[in-house]
Amino acid sequence: MASEEITQNSMAPQNFPEEIIMEILSRLPVKSLIKFRSVSKSWLSLISRTQFAKAHLEISIKKNKGEPDSLAFGCTSETGVKLRTCNLDSFMNDLKYINAAEIYGDTVLNSLWMIGSINGLICLSVRPSEIFLWNPSIRKSKKLPPSGFTYGQFSFISTYGFGYDEVNDDYKVVETYGFTNDSCMYIADVKIYSLRSNSWKQIEGWPGAYVAGSTTVFVAGSFHWPGRSKRPWFITSLNLATEMYDEVPLPRYNVDALSELMVGVLRGCLCLFCNYTTHLDVWMMQEYGVGESWTKLACIMDIENYKYETPMPIYVSEIGTVVMNYGSTLKLYDSSDNTSNVQENSLDDPEPYHEAITYIESLVLPNSEQEGNQQPGQWGTKDDDWDFQQIG
Repeated sequence: MASEEITQNSMAPQNFPEEIIMEILSRLPVKSLIKFRSVSKSWLSLISRTQFAKAHLEISIKKNKGEPDSLAFGCTSETGVKLRTCNLDSFMNDLKYINAAEIYGDTVLNSLWMIGSINGLICLSVRPSEIFLWNPSIRKSKKLPPSGFTYGQFSFISTYGFGYDEVNDDYKVVETYGFTNDSCMYIADVKIYSLRSNSWKQIEGWPGAYVAGSTTVFVAGSFHWPGRSKRPWFITSLNLATEMYDEVPLPRYNVDALSELMVGVLRGCLCLFCNYTTHLDVWMMQEYGVGESWTKLACIMDIENYKYETPMPIYVSEIGTVVMNYGSTLKLYDSSDNTSNVQENSLDDPEPYHEAITYIESLVLPNSEQEGNQQPGQWGTKDDDWDFQQIG
């Protein structure tokens, strides 16, 4: 009996140095860590710390070589917005997904924009000025305060981007509000939201370009927009640290035949999607800011068969398989032999609108309680969270 008690006590979690426990736990999947919060109060406190979340994220990024490991997708429905997640490898190999959660909102929600993902946080919008930060791994979310832009006065185009300010350890959202005034002049106002301060501020000095499309991407510490003015196409950037605008050099592409130019992020690099109506060229800037480093990553043929909208690549594997977001489906495209629709996954819902984004699983909190301000064990503010209902 005595020897049995000694064995049990020696295996108790509190008998191990915290440094060793942290070293072991930081290498485990998020789902396991969520369960292990119930082991003891000390484990709950450890796993809930910002320091632990950062250490776990750093190991995960290194393990995945900076690539995402999960896929989130969703659509609007009669009851609100439906969001689901799955493992990226599982989707690409078996085209299976797991139902993660449904978000029930009011019935007038008619849009869903996946704005961006950074360190496991996903930024999305369900209507202009209604933006959320969401960590699907720990099922926590935060609704951002409104930016203060007044919608409906003019014909406007609003765009959003989501980024991380490494200098200030702060997650930020940018909103551009472009409109044509009574004098038929295009004007763009820019505001940036800081998660740390939970507030918006105006950024002056917009270079005057017309914002083309609704895509804003974050790469190498800067936001990027495709734009047009008197010249054909170009990319405007805004550096988060300096809050200065710049312009990114473009590759040598066929400008005259170009129907639409969009920006994206693949393999952690800035990408261009050049729509020529018949095909879509995917360019990747391998060394940021160096025009000569642009490389054509893939050419997606026969896009005239995509009747409703342009397919948007959201992930490219090392062997060249492209995951494309298109309408109510997610498609796989083999760029090695230019075959599309090799496999297809469609939501069970009849709603045609569909958005998807890749992300990496993490413990990062989507609220402003950072760097030790948060009490151990308290993950987020309940009033900030969506009404999640487990459906799978």
